[in-house]
Amino acid sequence: MKRRSRGFTAIELLVALAVAGVLLAVGVPSFRDFMRNGRLTGAANEMLITVVTARNEAVRRQGVVSVCPSTTPDAAGATCTGSATQGYIAFIDTNSNCVRDGAELATTDNVVSTFLTHSAVNSAKNGTCISFAANGFRRVVAGQPTTMRAMFCDVRGNARTYPASTISYARGVEVLPTGRASTSRLYAELLGWNSGANPVACP
Repeated sequence: MKRRSRGFTAIELLVALAVAGVLLAVGVPSFRDFMRNGRLTGAANEMLITVVTARNEAVRRQGVVSVCPSTTPDAAGATCTGSATQGYIAFIDTNSNCVRDGAELATTDNVVSTFLTHSAVNSAKNGTCISFAANGFRRVVAGQPTTMRAMFCDVRGNARTYPASTISYARGVEVLPTGRASTSRLYAELLGWNSGANPVACP
């Protein structure tokens, strides 16, 4: 006996579309936040890696290694630009002036680490140079804060992930005078960075 193949009925199709619509309505915002959070975490971790690499290289080479913001961190001729928010470079600072210049630009071997932030990530900092001595401690540089801090944010700013949360959407990186660096997502801690002599907050 010949069997007839059946397709979906109109009602079944409408139910399937309704379920798909509900799943998309719930899933798309969550996926968008997942992508945003990943970008912020990536930026903070890259900053941490750059700082830690600079410190380790200073100890290994027994010389000065500095970290500074740059508009073109991935370029061979990357230089320091105090107002830059695009990324950072860590370089062997042969003249200890916290600026990649002169002979330091002659070779790419002078750069030990770089990172470039995503265009959707905004960054702010309370200084323009982190410089490490041969013992791994931060060098005292005129005009630079004792504790260096950088914040990475997006359009959500430094806001709680939900009303009662202690966690922020923003990410922070802190470098102490001892040279030790760490990241933070604590809302109250990041909010506290916006006070004192060298405040920093989400742009």
